[in-house]
Amino acid sequence: MSTTQQDIDKIYEGNLKFWDEAWKRVTKPHKELPKLPYIHEITRKLKKYQVKKVLDLGCGSGWLSIFMSKYGFDITGVDIAGPAIELGKTWAQEDNANVTLVADDLLNLSFADSSFDAIVCNSVLEHFRSDQAKVLFDKIHKMLVDKGFFFGCFDAVGTGKGEYFELPDSTHVYTDLMRQGMMLRNYTDQELKELFSNFDILSFDKNSYGSRLVWARKK
Repeated sequence: MSTTQQDIDKIYEGNLKFWDEAWKRVTKPHKELPKLPYIHEITRKLKKYQVKKVLDLGCGSGWLSIFMSKYGFDITGVDIAGPAIELGKTWAQEDNANVTLVADDLLNLSFADSSFDAIVCNSVLEHFRSDQAKVLFDKIHKMLVDKGFFFGCFDAVGTGKGEYFELPDSTHVYTDLMRQGMMLRNYTDQELKELFSNFDILSFDKNSYGSRLVWARKK
């Protein structure tokens, strides 16, 4: 049976609902930062590039935004899950962190063109279909200033346990109780590089977990 556009739209709405419901179960900010060596590389390189304004896409409860704010960056974090944003605001207030956190769908952002010197996207793209990824990267390109910077961590996913069905582009839509509605798609190296057609790729590396760490600059 073919999947209609209306079906696909409903599936995406289910994905957004999954994140909202998942974050509702979290009652207080978890302030222990993940042990990811590359987060220090982010601040170091952006300081080197004299970046000021940064957009954190899919910020969750804001850990990366709050971490970066302590290095003097002007940070805006965006996530679809309202409960996550509220947790982040509580965290920022408790830690006296100067960040702006906004609940919004990444595909419908209304920031003006050339609003940010840099954009970071940490383990987020995997939850979008391939056609949506193209839309998102077009928005990223427009929101960056001329020669603006992008950092992304793109995880290797799609082989774990769980019940799911596949969309035509191989996006997994989970049906098991723990992840019901969540979309997950594995992007190949070539697919990622194609998304950066309007960027100069400065580096494209893999860490020990198979995640691709990409630095790029707007053409």
